[in-house]
Amino acid sequence: MKLAINPEIFAKYAPIRIGVLVLENINNSSDVGAFFDAEYAALEEGIAAKFEGVELASYPVVRRWREIYKSFGEKDARSSIEALIKRVKNGKGLYRVNPLVDVYNLASLKFEMPAGGENVAAIGGDMELTFADGSEKFLPIGATDTETPNVGEVVYKFGSTIVCRNFNYRESDITKLTADTTRAIIVFEDALVEDGRLSEALAYMGEKAAELLGAKVVRSAVLSADANEVEI
Repeated sequence: MKLAINPEIFAKYAPIRIGVLVLENINNSSDVGAFFDAEYAALEEGIAAKFEGVELASYPVVRRWREIYKSFGEKDARSSIEALIKRVKNGKGLYRVNPLVDVYNLASLKFEMPAGGENVAAIGGDMELTFADGSEKFLPIGATDTETPNVGEVVYKFGSTIVCRNFNYRESDITKLTADTTRAIIVFEDALVEDGRLSEALAYMGEKAAELLGAKVVRSAVLSADANEVEI
């Protein structure tokens, strides 16, 4: 099974890169509370200082993701990294979901990149990041009714089943990470491609998953136009 990125994604949104981490032997019931609290406190302090008097829409990573979303007609959704920064900036904190999600949300904030995670066992075939044709089905987390994407929307999917809409804006209930997840794929989306930052995010996430959740890093890769797929 593999994840492949449509080459047109790299052409249209250059210089975007997609970082992929495959983890196994995850204990997603581990207690990460002490780590989360300490790491979040440091991030919160940094964000408060960085964004004092700064309009969020003008911040480079936020501005770039808004441009990307507008390119395929999305007017209302905001990238996950904008949503996380906004919550912290406004003193609302982060939702606690489960250990693996909590850790990748911290990594997302730390490296200022959208991130998402999927339960590999629930993925029914090769996955791709591509442009939706509008016939696919998507079941949002916690929902009972499916949705269809907009034509041209950038989605992760396998077959006609959408794993995540609008890049990593919204996850599927079908492939969500749960306490029973033992093998997962974590994805980071780097739209600015600052030197080494994506590799740092992957290394950090892999290190913390091993340290806190007993996970083994099966694969770590940076996908680009020259190498657009990876085994998961």
